[in-house]
This record gives sequence, C-alpha cells and structure tokens, in this order.
Amino acid sequence: MKINKVILYNFNSFEGVNEFDFSVDDEQKNIVLIGGKNGAGKTSLFTAIKIALYGPLAYGYVGINPHYVAKIKDCINSKAFQTNKVEARVQINISLMLEREMRDYEITREWDYSGQKLVETYYVKLDEKTLDKQELSYFQNYLKSLIPPDLFEFFLFDGEEVGSVFSTSSYNSYVRNAVYTLCGLDTYEIIRKYTHGYAGKATTEDESRLIKEYEEIKGAVESAEHRSEALTVEIESIGEKIGLLETERIELENAFKNAGGITDSDRKKLKQDFDKAERVKAESTAKIKMFVEGLMPFYIIKEITGSISEQLDYEEKGEIFHYVQRLLYQDEIRRALSDKVQSVDDVLNMLLDKFKPEGFQEDASPIHDLSKDETARVNAMISTIEHLDAQDMVRTVREKQAAAERTVEINKTLKSAMADEDAAQFQKQENDLLKRSSALNEQLYEAKTELTGINEKIAVLRQQRDHAWQKVKDNAQNKHVFELSAGLSSMMDTLLSKKTEDVKRGLENLIVKNLHRIYRKNNLITHIEIDDAFQLNLYQDASYTAGELAYLMKNLGKTGFATMIGNDGQKSLFEYYSVDSLGKLQKQLSFNASDRFELYKNIDLSRLSRGERQIFILSLYWSIIELSGQDIPFVIDTPYARIDANHRKEISEKFFPNISKQVVILSTDEEINEEYYQVIKPYVAREYLLINDENQNKTSVETRYFFEA
Repeated sequence: MKINKVILYNFNSFEGVNEFDFSVDDEQKNIVLIGGKNGAGKTSLFTAIKIALYGPLAYGYVGINPHYVAKIKDCINSKAFQTNKVEARVQINISLMLEREMRDYEITREWDYSGQKLVETYYVKLDEKTLDKQELSYFQNYLKSLIPPDLFEFFLFDGEEVGSVFSTSSYNSYVRNAVYTLCGLDTYEIIRKYTHGYAGKATTEDESRLIKEYEEIKGAVESAEHRSEALTVEIESIGEKIGLLETERIELENAFKNAGGITDSDRKKLKQDFDKAERVKAESTAKIKMFVEGLMPFYIIKEITGSISEQLDYEEKGEIFHYVQRLLYQDEIRRALSDKVQSVDDVLNMLLDKFKPEGFQEDASPIHDLSKDETARVNAMISTIEHLDAQDMVRTVREKQAAAERTVEINKTLKSAMADEDAAQFQKQENDLLKRSSALNEQLYEAKTELTGINEKIAVLRQQRDHAWQKVKDNAQNKHVFELSAGLSSMMDTLLSKKTEDVKRGLENLIVKNLHRIYRKNNLITHIEIDDAFQLNLYQDASYTAGELAYLMKNLGKTGFATMIGNDGQKSLFEYYSVDSLGKLQKQLSFNASDRFELYKNIDLSRLSRGERQIFILSLYWSIIELSGQDIPFVIDTPYARIDANHRKEISEKFFPNISKQVVILSTDEEINEEYYQVIKPYVAREYLLINDENQNKTSVETRYFFEA
C-alpha cells in the first residue's frame, strides 16, 4: 500500500482546499518531510489520514454515533461556520495490490452541516469509477484485513503516545495481532478455526442436540474466560490505582513536612522528647547545684585534704593526751605501787608517752580545735571528695547542655509548624486518599475473590466442554468428513505453531540487530525471548558464578530465577550440568560454586527510560515490517518525542531511510533541525512547510522545509 495524495478541505486549521502529494517515485528517496511549528496543523494532517481511511473506527467506534459526530464537528474549520453552506472534506488517494496488480483508490469522506445536524458521505473510486455498495463493502473488508483498525497506531506512529501502549500489560496482544496480520499467520488461524468448526456440523437430530449442548457449554466457557480476563485486567488496574494513591499519599506527606507540618504521631513524639529533656535538665541541675554548694569548695582544695586529715588526727590524739594527763596523779600511782615508791615517776612518764602523739609539743595550740562531731563530718567530706568521679560530673554538665539544646530545638520546631487550619487541610486530603485506597482495596479483594471462583468454574466447564465435544465426535455420522476436517484442523495447528515459532525467533534476532544499528549502548538489550503470548522478555549479557546463581535461585525462587536468566540461559545450564529440573540444577550450582557462566539478566521493559523505550519500539516496528515483507507506508508524528540528541542522528541516518518504501515525517524545527535535515535530505522525495496564522487560525502550505540544503 502507498499513499499518493491527501486533500483537506476546511479541516481544522486548513481553510479551503489544501493538497499534499505523497507519491514517491525514486526508491532511494522514500521520505516525505512535513515541517511546522507546534499548532501549525501537523497533528491535524495525521488525524485526517486516519479518518479518511477508517472513519468512526479511527476513534474506536463501530459506526457513526453522537460521539463521532461531535469529534468531526470539532474538526471542521471555524471559518466554514461563517458561510451559508458548512462543508468539509478529507480525501486520500492510495495504491493497493489487487490480484497482483497495483490499483489506485480514491477515498473521500465529506461532511455537510445543515440545520445544526452533521451528515457524512463516504465513497470510494477505483480508476475514476465509484464503487457500488457491494464493491465498497468488499473494499472496506480488504483494507481492514490489510491494516486492521486495531493496528492504526502501528503505521500511524505518534512518538508522544505510542510509549503508553507499551506501558500496559496488554501490549503483547498488540504485538501479536500486528505480527499475525502482517506475516500472514492469521490465515492459518482462520483455516484452523473453520475446519475445527466444520468437524462439528450436525447431520442428525441427535447430533444436533449434542452439538447444541456442546455449543452452550463452549459459550459458557468463553463467557467465563472473558470474565476472567476482564477481572485480571481490573485487578491489575486497581493495583495500579492503589499504587498511585500510595505515591500521592507519600508526596502529600512530604509536602506536609516540607511546609512545616507535624503529624499527630510526630507531635506526640516531640512532646515525649521534650518531657524527657526537661527531666534530664532538672535532675542534672539538682546534681550540679548539690556539688557546687556542698563539695566544690572542698574539691578545689583536694590536694591538701590529706594534711587536714592528719592534723585533725593529731589534734584528736593531743586532746586525749591532755585528758589523760589531767586524770593521772603521782600520789594515786604511788598508793597503787606502795612497795615501789621509787618507780612512780617512771610509770607516769611511761603512761603519758603511750598517749602522746608523735612530735607533740605540750605548749602547742590546736589549729582547727573541732569537736568530735565536726571532725567526723570533715572526715566524711574528705572521704567523699577522694572518691568523687569527676568525669561523671562532666557528663552531667554535658547532659544538661544537650537537654537544654533539645528543648530549644523542639520549641523552635513547634513554633515554626504550620497553622492548625492548614494542617487540618492536609489531614483532610490524607484522609480522603486513605478512604479511596480503602475502597479500592475492598474492590480488589472482591475482584480477586470473584476471579478465584470464576477460574474454578472454568476448570469444571472445560471438563464438561471436552466431554461434550467427545460425544459430538463419537456420534458423528460422516466419519470421513469429520476425520478430514479434524485432520486439516490439526495440520493447521501444527503449521501455525511452527510458523509462529519461526516468526518469533526471526523477530527476536531482528529486533536486537536493528536496535544495535540505532542505539549506541550495545549492552542495553543483547537477547530477546518472545513467549507464546508474545510477551517480550528483554535481556542483557551478564556473567555469573555458579555460587551467585545458587543464591539467585534461593532468593528469587525457581520462577523468579527462570525469569531472570531466561529460557536460553536455563537451557544452557541444564545442558552443562546434564540435568532436567531446576531442583537438580540448584544442587549442582551449590556443589560447583566457582564455575563461571556467560548468561543473561532480565531487563523490565517498563523500567527503560522513555527515550530508550521509544528507540526499542522503533526497532520493534522496523523488525516486524522487515520480517513481514509488507509494502506499507510509515507515518510518524513527533519522531523524536523522547529521544536524546545522541541517538537522533542514528535514527535519521539509518532508521527513516530503511523502515519503509514510503515514510511520512511530521516534525518541528527543533526535532528535524538543520543538522538532522542535512542527514535525511538525500532521502527526501518531497517536503512541505505548514505555517499557521495565529490571528486567523489558518494554516497555509508551502513546498519547502524550514531550512535550505
């Protein structure tokens, strides 16, 4: 298919007739370059092509309805409503291969707005002859089979929007449909379904009853499966919403804290910290005061406390000496020693010497002259000072200082906190988020519960369906027709399975090859595995020791391990250790921890940056088109939406000239700038510049680009 010409009449900002020639005659010049500032009309042209080809299907509607009418009314140029007859039109001329011959079709959609009512007229011409109703129906079906409506975005590529398709869990069905359609696999599937159905056609009343029973159960299975799929999507959607609400709640909490807000729990914790600090301050102050007023004077003279103790002891013993001296008389001793009067003086002196302190002078006066109670208190004080832990007192002072600083800090925090009414507003928002999250969690629980029940029901219904189908086969009268149809169906199954596997392997290799052609990081994605559901599993080259792989399996589980290294990585390990299960493999990895392997590491597509994701998607598109061999135009709006400057040249130089025989690029001067214009200029067949007059909201078309080559 090729687009030869596009004509817009009173469509959006395109006032009057505006014609674009998209024909590409030179195979070396495959690009039609259309430039325009933002708002100049590039997206309008992009939209017009979709509407011209598919009408209501361009917006996902089966037929003309009020929603479609409203969208078309918005597309009519505002100046057209200032005329007596409000008319608008989009027209596209395309070439299609029909019976091995290229035929030219002119597709027109006209709109007449009269009496505040919009009427659409749709007709198609083949070689200047208008198709009749039957021919038009055939043409529409052929066009939809060539590029089905659900593959619009595949060839009408919006760089800003396409990434969103691949951020959902259902992107694999999008890829599968594209591959099946473009590579002709849908033909095998149609034959398989037809022959499978033919095998069950009834020829007798009894067989009709059995087939009816089978069809009813089969319908119940399909209905339950559809409900299961819908619930799975719903559960995933609810999970995503819950995740978004949690992110929003965290962001709200951060904003609350950044604005000086204090949560109730934080305020309570600050109050506890404040009370604790105040207790520490009070206890420390009392302890310091007791030391300063009681012990500190003595602690200052700590070095002479030993002399004081000795002096007090000296004075105490001197006092005793004087006391004894006063009580002892020679006459009394003489009477006691009547027979030894001559030794009285000796005895007295001997007794007094016993009580006399060393170095004591009888005429000396006491320095302190303390009472016994006072002496005891002084000695107790000295003992306390000698055993005092000075570092403990230092710690006490520091604790008091830290507690004081903490109370100041808490007071400052509380004083700078936001007003209560502002805090209440934040609290209200948080409560609303929590309430919505709670409601979603309730929905999630109900959906999961229903899904469990549905899946159990499906298992039972499938058994009933298979049993009913077996009855149909057993009662089939025309065994030859049945066996022929069943055999053909089985053969189509085998062919489809093998063909699909070949296509997947070819696609895996092409994506990696094309990705390396336009992406500078060779190790971004080095290996791809496409599963039966066309889920794309991306991998980087990675080195592991057997010990690391053993821990990987232990920590991720067997399923997570298999996902991480991929089927090919798992197969390599199985072959290396001659095992056939992950359980046996885990033992071998543990026994041979030092073995080293060059395998793969899984890369989640959703974790790629937006630019990396768009480059990957471009490589995927390129590979599917290359694999299919289809000659289909590639229309791209905002080509460099998320792509950095480092890769724009690679895409300009290698992607656009090779992805299709006809490439239509809609770009601003900031995307295809002067540098990239020079790169693609050798491949440009035609170029246009859309210039918008903001005052009149009118787009004019010139046959040039922003720059000169």
